[in-house]
Amino acid sequence: MIVEMKKVTLLCLDSDKVRALEALRDLSIMHVSVQKTVDTPDVGALSARLAAINRAGLALLECRTGKHTAAEQNAETAVDRVNAILDDIAASEKTLESLNKELERVRPWGNFSPKLIRRLESEGVHVTLCTASVKNLPEAPEGATLTVISQDAAQAYFVLISREKIDLKDFTVVPLPEKPLADLEKELGSLEAHLADRKKELESLTASLPAVRQYKADVEDKLEFAENRDGMEVSGKIAYLSGYVPVDCVDRLREAARKDGWALLITDPELDDPDVPTCIRKPKWLDIMDPLFDFIGVTPGYRESDVNLFFLIFFPIFFGMLIGDAGYGILFIAVALGCKYTICRGKESARLPLNLFLMLSCASLVWGWLNGSWFGVPRSVLPEWMRGINFLADPENSPLACEIAEKLQLKSMSGIKDKFIQWLCFLLAALQLSAARLFKTISDLRKSWRALGNLGWALLIWGNFFTAVNLIVFPGTFPQFAFWFYGIGVVLIIGTISAEAALNLPFALIGSFVDVLSYIRLFAVGLSGTYIAENFNKMGGMVLGSLPSSLYVIGLLGLILVAVFGHILNIALGFLGVLVHAIRLNTLEFSNHMEMQWGGIRYKPFSKSRINPIKEHNKTGEKQ
Repeated sequence: MIVEMKKVTLLCLDSDKVRALEALRDLSIMHVSVQKTVDTPDVGALSARLAAINRAGLALLECRTGKHTAAEQNAETAVDRVNAILDDIAASEKTLESLNKELERVRPWGNFSPKLIRRLESEGVHVTLCTASVKNLPEAPEGATLTVISQDAAQAYFVLISREKIDLKDFTVVPLPEKPLADLEKELGSLEAHLADRKKELESLTASLPAVRQYKADVEDKLEFAENRDGMEVSGKIAYLSGYVPVDCVDRLREAARKDGWALLITDPELDDPDVPTCIRKPKWLDIMDPLFDFIGVTPGYRESDVNLFFLIFFPIFFGMLIGDAGYGILFIAVALGCKYTICRGKESARLPLNLFLMLSCASLVWGWLNGSWFGVPRSVLPEWMRGINFLADPENSPLACEIAEKLQLKSMSGIKDKFIQWLCFLLAALQLSAARLFKTISDLRKSWRALGNLGWALLIWGNFFTAVNLIVFPGTFPQFAFWFYGIGVVLIIGTISAEAALNLPFALIGSFVDVLSYIRLFAVGLSGTYIAENFNKMGGMVLGSLPSSLYVIGLLGLILVAVFGHILNIALGFLGVLVHAIRLNTLEFSNHMEMQWGGIRYKPFSKSRINPIKEHNKTGEKQ
C-alpha cells in the first residue's frame, strides 16, 4: 500500500544547521524537498567531482574483461588517473584522425622530402604538386615538365617542374606536406602504440571498480548533504527546510526534535501538492515486481494506488501468452538458474531480477505446454505428454470444446482452433479492467459517493466483453442479460459523472470498448511467434532436403543453423512484444481504468547509507 505522508518543516538555529542535518540524516526518514536551485562553490565542486566519477566508472565498465591482474588502487587516485587517460585518449584520437587524413593526402605522392623541394625553390627550381581528373589530364605548360607520380581510377597526381614561375590558374595545386610520408607513418605507428598502452592501462584500472562505486556513493552523500545544507532557507538566526515523512515515522522525528532542540511544523500535504513522494509498503513477496517498475521507470502518484498485486497476477500471464513456447521457457529457466548460481551468485542486486525472470519463464513454460508448443515442432511428432490439452491446442478433438460449441449452436467446428484463446484474451481484459474499477470503487467510496460510477464502468466492461466475443469469436452468442450490464452501467456513470468529465463521456465509452479489444494482441503476437518458429524449422528442413544424401552432414548443419537463427530472432521479437504489449496493457489500458498517471516521485529519505527504512521495516518486521 502507499503510505500516508506528512509534510514537515524543520526549524533550527542557523549556526546549528550542520549538526541538525547530520542528525536528520542518521534518522533516514525524511524526504527533503529543496525549493530553490542550489549553486554554491561546495555544490559545484561536488557536482563536478561526481561527473568525473561517473565518467570514470562508465569507462571502467565498458573496458572490463575480468582478466585484469593489477591490484586495486585508491578510488580517488583511480578516478583521477582514469580521467587523465580518457583525456589523453581523446586528444590522441583527434590527432590520429588528423594524421590519417594527412597520410591519405600525402600517400599518392610517395615518400619525398618537403624540405628538399623548398630548398630547390630557393635555388630557382620550381616544383609544384598538382592533381587532375584522369580523363582531363592537362598538357605541360611551356617551359615546364609534367610528370605523373601516381593515379587511381578517378584522379591523377603529377608534378610540374620549371625554371621560371608559371601561371597555375588552370591547375589544382596541392600544398606541400610538413613531413615526409615515412615520418608520418612512423608518427602514426607511435601514436597507435601509445593509444594501445593507454587502453591497456585503463583495463588494468578496472580492478578498482568496486572502490570507485563506493567512492561514488560517498560523494553522492556529500553532495546531497551540501545541497540540503546550502538549500536551507534562513530568516534571521533561524534556518529551516521542508520535506515529507511517513506518518508512522513522525513520532521518531518528534523524539529527535525534543532531543536536539528543533521546532517542527507538521501538516497534511495539500491536495494539489505535486512534490509529495510515493512511499510503498508491501509484503516481501511482492518485491519481485520491483525490477519491472525500475526498468520501465514509473512510480504511482502519492494519491494513486499501489498496483503491485495486479501486475504480479497479470504480467506473468501476458508474458507466457506472448512468448508462448514451452521450449523457450525451459531455455529461459536454464539461463536464469545458470546465472543465479554462477556469475551472479551472492550478488544481492541480481536476486530479484533473476527471480522475476524465473517466474516469467515458468509462465511461458506452462502456457506453451498447455498449447503443445515446443520450439515450433509439430504436435503430431511430440510425445503424448508434451502435446498439451486439446481444448486449447486442438479443440476439434476436444469433447469439452465440442460440447461448448454445441451449446453455442455453432454450425461447424472448422476454424475453431484459435477461438478459445481469443475468448480467453477478452476474458482477461474483462477481469483485469473490471478489477481495476472495483478496486477504485472500494478505495474511493469513503472519499466521495461518485466512486459508485466505477461500478458502472465495471458493468460496461463486461458488456463490452460479450460484444467483443459476439463480433470476433463466437457470432450470435450475445446474451440478453448483457443489455442490463450496459443499461445499469450507463445509468451509474451518468448519475455520478462530474460536469467536466461529461464532455468527454462519448469518447470514454468508445475507449472502454477499444480497451477490451486491445487484449486480442496477446493472441495475435503469440500466434505470430508460433508461425515464425514453425516456418524457420521448415526452411531448415528444406535446406536438408535440397542436398543429396552424400552431403547429409552439411545439410544437417544447415538445418541447425537456420533453425537456431530463426529461434534466436523469434525470442528477440518475443521480448520486444513483451516490452511493447504486456507492459502497455498494464501501464496504459489497465492504468487508465485505475485512473493512474504514473507521475509519482519515489520516496528517497535523506540518508547516508541510502537504505530505504520502509523496505528495512518490511524485512525485519520491526517498526522503525
